[in-house]
Amino acid sequence: MNKKQTIISVCVSTVFAIAPAFGAVKVRECPIRKPTPASYTWNFRQEANNIFTDIQQDAWQAQYHAEVLQSMVGRADELSWLSNLSQLNQIRDAVNHIGAQMCRLETIRRVLAPWQQRTVDRLDKTVMLMAYNTQDAIAFGNVHRTTLWVPTYGKYVNTLYTEAKGLTHSMNNAVEYAKAGTGYKTAS
Repeated sequence: MNKKQTIISVCVSTVFAIAPAFGAVKVRECPIRKPTPASYTWNFRQEANNIFTDIQQDAWQAQYHAEVLQSMVGRADELSWLSNLSQLNQIRDAVNHIGAQMCRLETIRRVLAPWQQRTVDRLDKTVMLMAYNTQDAIAFGNVHRTTLWVPTYGKYVNTLYTEAKGLTHSMNNAVEYAKAGTGYKTAS
């Protein structure tokens, strides 16, 4: 195991040890299922477009909560940590929901259009980074509740915002491309 993997492993273990009451970002495990008769006529590309729209909504939520979190950085009282934790939990929930959606996308990836496959590949990397950074921010805050002004915590928060903003941008592009290229309509 290299140094980075060891650090990530320790951080993940720390989150589970320190914050069991708050829950951690779920590690994605995608069950493999056998095809059904309906799967032979299913429109998987349309399904992927619908999932992209769902992920877009979660990305907006994560970005919003990360932006709120940025405005809180530097407050060092206990109430501030609870407010920070509330925002981190909202980000965690959005990332967990995206992770569940990613399982389905990974399952159907081989039958998607090439641009959809590339989108799934980009999403996977970003969502994993967001999951790890959310865990790290929660773990750091649990240990340093009154020192949220330190640069380390600010870096976690800024990284989360940057990742969420990038994910939102990427999903906006994917949804717009789907609408333009396939006559796709979002369910409003």
